[in-house]
Amino acid sequence: MTHLANNNEVISSYEAYKTRVGKEKIPCYEPSVGKEELELVTDVINRNWLSEGKYTREFESKLAEICQRKYAVCFANATAALISGMKSLGINPGDEVIVPSFSHSADPNAISVIGATPVFADIDENTLGLSVKTIDAVKTPKTKAVLFVAAYGNVGELEKIADYAKNNHLFLINDCAPALFGVYKNKSIASYGDFSVLSFFADKTITTGEGGMLLSDNLNLINEANIYKHDGRKERGVDSIDRKGYNFRITELQTAVGVAQLKKADYFVKRKKEILNIYQEKLAGVPSVRVFEFNEDGDIVPHRIIIFVPSAKVLLEYLNSQGIGVRSMFMPMHSMPAYNEKKDFPVTEKIYSTGVCLPSAPTLKGEDIEFVCATIKKYYQGE
Repeated sequence: MTHLANNNEVISSYEAYKTRVGKEKIPCYEPSVGKEELELVTDVINRNWLSEGKYTREFESKLAEICQRKYAVCFANATAALISGMKSLGINPGDEVIVPSFSHSADPNAISVIGATPVFADIDENTLGLSVKTIDAVKTPKTKAVLFVAAYGNVGELEKIADYAKNNHLFLINDCAPALFGVYKNKSIASYGDFSVLSFFADKTITTGEGGMLLSDNLNLINEANIYKHDGRKERGVDSIDRKGYNFRITELQTAVGVAQLKKADYFVKRKKEILNIYQEKLAGVPSVRVFEFNEDGDIVPHRIIIFVPSAKVLLEYLNSQGIGVRSMFMPMHSMPAYNEKKDFPVTEKIYSTGVCLPSAPTLKGEDIEFVCATIKKYYQGE
């Protein structure tokens, strides 16, 4: 932290963030953990084996089944899973990977970390994701893969994109980090792609605090990814270093929490859908507000409740001042200092400037949603 101590701007920003979050009467999101998780974590401590063990293997097995995949491997986070998966596919320096500018930084960063080049694409306004059209617009002879992002749990054209990738001899990587339990075209969203990744960060439908998962039907890919995960070894206890790998392991404490969370998953999914329906009902008829409609060609689990308004910035500031935990949507990655691409991505920029994420935790009470909606209505009536 020494370098931060000399950077007043960084410290000031962080303190302002902590102050703002600390004043939230209604958080944007919060995990729901309790005695079930404590019981399994206590079991791990009592057995005195804190690294990957029986709960990790159980967590992998259950997620593979839920996601309609043959294999699953736990990772420290979804970023680690992306890096290991792409290395296992043989994506190398000089290769290009198409990725939406409207994405989490993990996506282009993971591409860059393995030495490949992220090629940003715009998105479809109705789905918040890549389309065949936006992919085709930026494909070059150097394109090796498409990294699809299921933004906020939603998907669109995923079947068409899978066919496009196959026909053009491209790998399809499916970052469905927030889309666990979601279904598209009668298939688990996580079942699409050469491999898919999930995240179990604290704001996901089920959480392990941090943590991720790589899923695939390709055993060779799984075995390779497992080597990269284990410092370049085939497994712990093996001394031979076959690859220049990483330490991307999760802990048994985390996966014990994950196993307990899975037992509550049906409630979490049901409650998320109920909350979306309530917001849609309460905000219907407000001229300045449009609640995002998730794709009906499936069974989507909303990661966030999203509304579109004339100016996200001013509404965010107002709702924050009222103690309501709201967040902006993905800031366009092409505009970040790390990438700084001077290109036009009109849909991505429009979504960022008009989109607002409302509180959406399963723990939300009816009166909380009522207060959020009443505050939004009051703001626009007073304009």
